[in-house]
Amino acid sequence: MSRLRAGALAPAQKPVTAALILGLVIGVFSLIGLTATKADAAVPPKPTVGTCYNYGWTAYGAWSQTGKKVSCSSAHTAKTIALGTLVSGTTRTEASLTREANYSHMVKTCVRALSTKLGSTASKRNQSAYTTSFYVPTAEQFKAGQRWFRCDVVLPGKDSLKNLPTNRAKFLEGIALTQRTRGCMSAKFAGPYSCLSGHTYKSISAFKKAGTTYPSTTSIQNAVAKNCPARTRAYSVVSRYEWQTGDHTVVCYERNTN
Repeated sequence: MSRLRAGALAPAQKPVTAALILGLVIGVFSLIGLTATKADAAVPPKPTVGTCYNYGWTAYGAWSQTGKKVSCSSAHTAKTIALGTLVSGTTRTEASLTREANYSHMVKTCVRALSTKLGSTASKRNQSAYTTSFYVPTAEQFKAGQRWFRCDVVLPGKDSLKNLPTNRAKFLEGIALTQRTRGCMSAKFAGPYSCLSGHTYKSISAFKKAGTTYPSTTSIQNAVAKNCPARTRAYSVVSRYEWQTGDHTVVCYERNTN
């Protein structure tokens, strides 16, 4: 699973001490289920773009999941927006899936698909809570030779997924951000996540960081001081993988305990 749009949370008025989040936040990679199950069991087929699911927080945090497929016209928490192929030689282990060549490929594929699905501007997309997660084949699918990865669009809260729109081709095109779709953060949960969940910081504006190489913390802080409103108390930056796709957005946040 990946929070591909999560950047770094930091008070704007003092130095950053934590490292920037570079895309996927990896937890403990469970080896449970990495071996095939019953040999005679039917292997689930390759997923398809446009499929909607109604899965929850636990499934959202998994590397693989088939989820409950539902009609996209009914309530759903995720929609597949792209499929890709794992880099040749990838095995179903943490080390292999997250090695630079493969991980960068998955992140960039999903980021580009998310941008297309959301529409609108980079500023609005990055101020929103919409993000994307990727999944790889289950153990039995992998054993059967499947080597795809799947990108889903989701709208996370703090510990749950919010329902997605059922009647919009591009989720942010031509509409304003709402409390539901705006990105918020807290000191303990960087996010961004839906402002419907309790939060400390709320996105208020965004700007494009100048330069071609991924910026240093000092460079980002200087840019925040020049481009963010005075009431800014935190900011987030895109991951270096997103930066490489051409998205150089920095988001400004104000403190908001509502």
